[in-house]
Order: sequence, then structure tokens, then C-alpha cells
Amino acid sequence: MYAVISQKKTIMEAPDNRPPPQEQIPVETQISASPSERSAGFFQDDEGAASSLRMMCMVSLMGAIMFGVLTLSLSLKGINDGGNGIYFTLLSLVGAFAPKAIFKAA
Repeated sequence: MYAVISQKKTIMEAPDNRPPPQEQIPVETQISASPSERSAGFFQDDEGAASSLRMMCMVSLMGAIMFGVLTLSLSLKGINDGGNGIYFTLLSLVGAFAPKAIFKAA
């Protein structure tokens, strides 16, 4: 008595790692959407990409505020810094607003 054992060959498939399909938006809707209708974050440009220029301008503005407060507090205490605090504050303000204006003009 011989038993016949049938073996089925199964092909192992790799798991499907694709993300679930997203909702498709018609091209006409994408093009006609104005920048105000798109959801862009604070440090993102109109297309939604991260903008390092906006971040650097914000850091420079925060530095200008810090230098301004420090200069005012030193002047209220009667400590004379020779005007360097005003120069640092103005330089930081120019660094905060000039790059974006130049970028828009170009």
C-alpha cells in the first residue's frame, strides 16, 4: 500500500506595501484653485513646499526683537553700548525683510 501525497506548489507573493489609493482630484480643479484656497502652512510657499527663506526671515526678526529689547533694557539702566545695539537691531531687521523683497522682485 502506497499513499500518494500530492503537493501543491504555491507561489509566495510579497505583501502589498502600497498605500491605499487616494481620492483623485480633477486637473481642472487643481489648476483653478487660487493660493488662498490651498492649505499652506506658515513656513510653506504657495505650492505647499517648505520654505527655508521664510524660516530664516522669522529667525532674523526674532533676533531683531531680542536685540531691540536688550538695547532698550541697557539704555534704561544707563549703560552706554556706543550705539552697537541699534546697529545690530537694524541689521537684523534688514535681514528679516530684505531677502523676501529681493526674492519677490527677482
